Amino acid sequence: MTPGEVLGERTHDVFCERAVLAAINELADFSHSKAMADLVTAGKWRQEMLMALGKVAPPRYAHFIGRYKDDADPNVRSGVAAGLGLIDNDAVSIPVLVQLLTRGTKPDDLAVKWQAGESLITIGKRKNGDTVRRRLGDLLQDPDRITVTIASRALAMLGDARGLAKLRDLTGDPDVRVRQDAVLSLADAPDTGSKEALLRRLGDDSLSVRASAMHALGALRDPSVVPALRQALQASIEYERELERRKDRGESLEVLREKYGLGAFELRQTADQAIAAAQSKP
Repeated sequence: MTPGEVLGERTHDVFCERAVLAAINELADFSHSKAMADLVTAGKWRQEMLMALGKVAPPRYAHFIGRYKDDADPNVRSGVAAGLGLIDNDAVSIPVLVQLLTRGTKPDDLAVKWQAGESLITIGKRKNGDTVRRRLGDLLQDPDRITVTIASRALAMLGDARGLAKLRDLTGDPDVRVRQDAVLSLADAPDTGSKEALLRRLGDDSLSVRASAMHALGALRDPSVVPALRQALQASIEYERELERRKDRGESLEVLREKYGLGAFELRQTADQAIAAAQSKP
């Protein structure tokens, strides 16, 4: 999976290919709030209806949406995070979103954390930017580094230099998941000051991190990185060949891929896209 596809999955439209729910989301207005809340209470389409409520319901419904922040289903918690980013009740939304961002360390929790971060960005850009930045700044010392990465990304997207600085530090984290997310976040908040940190990651042990670095360097729209991208692509292909040789010696390809990430085809695709982006005009 290429870096672009990773980011695409995180921004997946839950109403896609669900025509009835998409129509409800598109056509509903504040007068439908109680009917949608009743569906949530009955356990029907909770994720989608919580998001639709955030879009159209009066501010007092933020309390209702937040009631489901502890739901066992991570999809429902993602719906809570999305809905709270849309509704105009920041006094309720911001504390709950911070809770959602700081909870959980399981893989399923990542989507919830990510959506909470996205909603905090939305609120920070809409209003209460100082409040959101202060709460996010407090999270830079959180013991969970995924939480720190998402909080740093949100700060960077809100124009806070602390976020960019922390993301650059996190590109060297021992945890491959943290490194990849930090690099991908720098692609979302491109800044020429991140170039050296991203160039270092072109030699990362993980091919997924290498591909993410290619993607982020392309986002800088800086032609000077093209030679490094071409060199990194060739080195990564050789690395992939070495993994194949190790497989032939009896090592499990599944284990190798789990450790090192994607393969040569995705690397070529990512490199080609990054080179084209780097050569394009800002």
